[in-house]
Amino acid sequence: MATLVAGAALLLGGCSVPGGLTISTGSTDEGTASISSGGHSSHATASATEGEPGDGGETGHNAADVMFLQMMIAREVETAKLAALADGGTLSKEVTALIGAISSTENDERAEMTGWLKAWGEPAEADADMHAEHGGVSTLTKADIKALKSASGSRFQTTFLNLLLAQQSNGAEIAQYATDHGKNGGVLELAGRIHESRSAQVQHMLNLL
Repeated sequence: MATLVAGAALLLGGCSVPGGLTISTGSTDEGTASISSGGHSSHATASATEGEPGDGGETGHNAADVMFLQMMIAREVETAKLAALADGGTLSKEVTALIGAISSTENDERAEMTGWLKAWGEPAEADADMHAEHGGVSTLTKADIKALKSASGSRFQTTFLNLLLAQQSNGAEIAQYATDHGKNGGVLELAGRIHESRSAQVQHMLNLL
């Protein structure tokens, strides 16, 4: 488990979490909500296309915007799968609150991202090989699930946090891809918000561990 924690921290590279930053988990007008505790898609168009107001397309979009949305949706589906396993053992109130905040936020994000892709005429999913060209999406393996289900006592929380930490670290990486290559104003704003919130969540979980 220690190796996984260290690896996840390294995945964030130069990501820094401002001192005193609370866990940012929302997609409100202000950009965040917080909890008090502590190669492109084969369907993506390479040239910018114009979007309708309110669909994330105010500044047009490019293939990197599409790939980011597809990868982040896939990323958040994996996190939802993990959250569904949270009742399998004992977790502290702080960790339970964190899971609830993450789940609520990511449900809202997926609805928003799916709406943009639909408005652009793009599929919500891309071929896994396309994702791999951009770093890939970390997925839960059978071994991961088996290890979590077989963990008891305090080991359940430790195992769960290590898995969730890896998921959210991957989310920060995907958001950085959009920041570096995206075009759409709405996508860039969402990517920045996701990068900040996932980085804060990773730091919080490292502290818990």
